[in-house]
Amino acid sequence: MLVKIIHGIAMIQEQIELLFEDMQPDCIVSDMLYPWTVESAGKLGIPRIYYYSSSYFASCTAHFIKKHKPHENLVSDTDSFSIPNLPHNIEITSLQQDWVRTGNELSDYFDAIYESEGRSYGTLFNRFHELEGDYEKLYKSTKGIKAWSVGPVSASAQLA
Repeated sequence: MLVKIIHGIAMIQEQIELLFEDMQPDCIVSDMLYPWTVESAGKLGIPRIYYYSSSYFASCTAHFIKKHKPHENLVSDTDSFSIPNLPHNIEITSLQQDWVRTGNELSDYFDAIYESEGRSYGTLFNRFHELEGDYEKLYKSTKGIKAWSVGPVSASAQLA
């Protein structure tokens, strides 16, 4: 299902880029599912801010799994491994993270998302410092881009 959504998003890229050219924005704030917007922002000479609706924890775990590849020497997909450099000891199996163990269209798409994050001006997280301050600090010290906590967005929407 997600692969179909990925193809649908790719189909609207050209039209959205034309819209950007017409509107001449000062910045592009886009969801992580639109990794190509970092290229669009570059063409316009403006910053792209990456919106991540999940957590600092999820972003940090993905970053350190990609960087250190602790799963590569496991005998079985059911063997657990620790994710290095996190403030807490977190153990998972490759089966719990499908993108870790298989190279396919979906994992390629997540690679593009990960790469676009690093090329963005900054990231907006649907989080707040009191919930995951340790992971917010870790993200800011390891990713090399700005990050802002703007959440919880859904609670703000209910108050409006």
